[in-house]
Amino acid sequence: ARSTLIMSSFSYVFNNAHVVMSFLALILLDIMGSTAAFQTINNRHALLGKRRGAFTWNNRLCKTKLAAVKDGGMDAFTAQLQAALAEAEANTDTSSSSDTVTDAYATEILNKSRSAVTATAEPSQSSTPRPQRTGKHAISSLLMQRAIQTQLYYLADMRDEPTYMWMREFLNHGHLDDKGRFQELDGLRCDGGWQYYLEQLENAPSFSITVQLAPPRLSAQQQRNPYLAAQAVGRSYEETILPSKISQTLRTVARSLETEWVPVLFEIAEEDRKRVQLYNAPPQIQTAAAAYQAFWCERQVVAGGEGDDQGTPLHALNERIVARFCTRVALDELIDELQDESPADDSAEDEEAKRAAVEWLRDFANEWEPKLKRGPDDNKRRSFGVAPPGHWQRLCDGADADDVTEAMWQELPPLFVYASDDAMRLYSPEALAARLRRVRASVCDELIGDLQATVLSMS
Repeated sequence: ARSTLIMSSFSYVFNNAHVVMSFLALILLDIMGSTAAFQTINNRHALLGKRRGAFTWNNRLCKTKLAAVKDGGMDAFTAQLQAALAEAEANTDTSSSSDTVTDAYATEILNKSRSAVTATAEPSQSSTPRPQRTGKHAISSLLMQRAIQTQLYYLADMRDEPTYMWMREFLNHGHLDDKGRFQELDGLRCDGGWQYYLEQLENAPSFSITVQLAPPRLSAQQQRNPYLAAQAVGRSYEETILPSKISQTLRTVARSLETEWVPVLFEIAEEDRKRVQLYNAPPQIQTAAAAYQAFWCERQVVAGGEGDDQGTPLHALNERIVARFCTRVALDELIDELQDESPADDSAEDEEAKRAAVEWLRDFANEWEPKLKRGPDDNKRRSFGVAPPGHWQRLCDGADADDVTEAMWQELPPLFVYASDDAMRLYSPEALAARLRRVRASVCDELIGDLQATVLSMS
């Protein structure tokens, strides 16, 4: 019986050798991983200690504490502590000449951070406020347009049909809908802008309307009942519309939109500056401090919401509209910047390259600004499927902000950029795309101030 049991055990191991070997391999890998992790942690602590000159400092400090306790005097401990500090500083000065590239890079980053903080803390030299943008570059008109559409969404959701229909027809703004299907940038069609719209609302008289409800539908059996048939009549009620109250509601909605749009503008500006930095300089390895900061920035608690970041109903569409608005303003400002700047050299070739770059950028803006104004047609995009990059954007009548920057980046270099190295560096499509992002970052900073000033003037 014992031999039979031994033979059956060997037979089981032989038939399931792969299972046994896998189990043994897992145990071996676990032991090796623990040993390697322990060794890696020890090596890391040793490396950090050597970097900061902490070995001598820690050993001397421990001996100093022991000696101070034995001597029983605080003055001796203070003297020995000062001696240890002096020795640590001497060791740091001696080993400063043998710093590695990582230490030099860390020092450079630290100096840049300090200079950036100092520059931020310094007060601005110019105390004159910048005038707000007007015309199609006024974000206040876009703010009022989206506030009207958001309020229409609330009215439709609450089934307040009388106020909904009256508000859509006020000052001939029936093109504005409550679902966000109207995505054009210039939807507020008033000569006086948002001030005129709110002023007309404030001055409009209140009035009452009679709302007639449809009678309930009765079945054939209920219709044969004379008592039910006599009672099945439509009811009516009086609805009072107060335009001044609607004006106050629009101001409140505009304040809510401003709190949502400011972070969107900040994010667009930050992303554009990162892209410009990558274009102008080679990428750098992310430091541990930067990774730690990015980790917690993504988990910030929304002010007043205790972590609830639920926005207005049209929040996702508003982000795209704000990005398109900033891109349209940046295109016009980049054209003005090219016209005002002087060429790198005073040669006729560089002057001709600059003139040709302005004309090329103006043609590009004439092609894409109407698409930015209209907005993307998502249904038509889905019908195209996955198209080659840079091609399907031109098949649509509308465009998003990313479509414009991508199309400019992938444009073939025109002939005028080959005039000189400076022309290629300044006026190539890639260079103009980077400059467009740089200008758009500045535009976002200015539009934040315009938004805040508009909301303050509404209150």
